[in-house]
Amino acid sequence: MIIVDTNILVPLFVPHENTAKCQRLFTLDPDWNFADWWQVECANVLRNLHRSARITPGDACRAIGQALRLIPPANTHPVNLEQALLIACESNITAYDARFIALARSFGNKLVTEDIRLRASCPEDTRSLDEALALLS
Repeated sequence: MIIVDTNILVPLFVPHENTAKCQRLFTLDPDWNFADWWQVECANVLRNLHRSARITPGDACRAIGQALRLIPPANTHPVNLEQALLIACESNITAYDARFIALARSFGNKLVTEDIRLRASCPEDTRSLDEALALLS
């Protein structure tokens, strides 16, 4: 079981420099888990990719559909919003990111993320894609 940030999920469905690494991570451990509301964050990432002309609306819809089919409902977990807000305030991160950190902490795990600022703000709670791959290889 690993806790995965949205920036690790999206490259499975949208071509990106990390697509091969994300696919390898999923092959090594397909038990990816997310904080509730991950679907909204994923849709927002896809919207931003469309806004920057990297994907079409059709591509975005296909990607979210694939993500929803890939991640079973049992791998989406509720997060205490007060706890997440406290983490956000203490670490100076977004409430969205804090939800993922709170989930990782609740499982005694680290969040796999390529968000450099998040890793710098919460180094004890995060690991990079390369670090996750090295642990599983």
